[in-house]
Amino acid sequence: MRAAVSLSQNDFATLLSRLVTAGALLASEAGYASCGAAFCALNTSWNTQGVPSDPGTGRLDLRYEFVDQNKLRTNTRNLPPAADTGDTLEQRTVNRNLLATVDYTLSKDWAVSVALPVVRRTHDHVSDPANNPTFENWKFTKAGDMRVLGYRRFAVADDPFVSYGLALGLKLPSGEFRVRNNNGLLAERSLQPGTDSTDLVWGGYFTRPGFQSDSSWFVQALVQTAKRIKDEFRPGNQYSLNTGYRFLFTDSLTGLLQMNGIFKKRDDGLNAERELSGSRSWFLSPGLNYSLTPNMEVYGFVQLPVFRQVNGVQLSAERAFVAGVSMKF
Repeated sequence: MRAAVSLSQNDFATLLSRLVTAGALLASEAGYASCGAAFCALNTSWNTQGVPSDPGTGRLDLRYEFVDQNKLRTNTRNLPPAADTGDTLEQRTVNRNLLATVDYTLSKDWAVSVALPVVRRTHDHVSDPANNPTFENWKFTKAGDMRVLGYRRFAVADDPFVSYGLALGLKLPSGEFRVRNNNGLLAERSLQPGTDSTDLVWGGYFTRPGFQSDSSWFVQALVQTAKRIKDEFRPGNQYSLNTGYRFLFTDSLTGLLQMNGIFKKRDDGLNAERELSGSRSWFLSPGLNYSLTPNMEVYGFVQLPVFRQVNGVQLSAERAFVAGVSMKF
């Protein structure tokens, strides 16, 4: 969810690096509202922010996200808490995510990206609200699942400012998935920082100059599917579609407007909460990027929902915020 740096047309045509761990609102069990676990759903790849194009160079990016899921939602509308008749009344989930990413250019056509999220999450709900209401709370800071992606870029011979490419990689089961609260209660799988699955991630992108001088646009599609699972839990397939337009206000200040689509299938398995899992969402994400030096930028975004449809009853956020710093080396 971040703005582009002051890129040249050549930089923008360089290899698109990665899609940050993007997530729709995860789901919960039949008879329960989804407790929710969210990452901002936007593209922060090299082509939207600036990229070291020479072999042997890279980028360190530190990104902070704030997502406050404090509204119950069913289908395409918000739901008053009194209208939720489930066995658990979900109240609020606050996600404060720190995502560290290292991108490295192996050659003019190949690059690799490694991203690791650290999840600081609090969740409140009331168990058995109709008969014996019991307040329950979880609060933890844990590392999430690591993602490793490789990128192959193909240049267009007659136009050096146009490029397209392929992405292929894995989401690894490195995150904790057995977090308990102070009373020893195990958090729902949708609340855990990790899925304990190995997922295949693949997709492609296209980028070219925009309509104004020094502007550009991109489109990217990625698919994430669980290929190796444990503990009878399979996260639903996830499909993302991102498009954005980059434009310069000044030599140091850049704007970026994105539209981000996230479509998540239902989770499956004996430990899945299938009936209330899965969602379809579109977000509008405007942002700004400011170049402090030729090798360091700061950025900020706000992400606003345009369309959201969820299965069952799930917690959702009315907006999300991102701020970060990116350094080339």
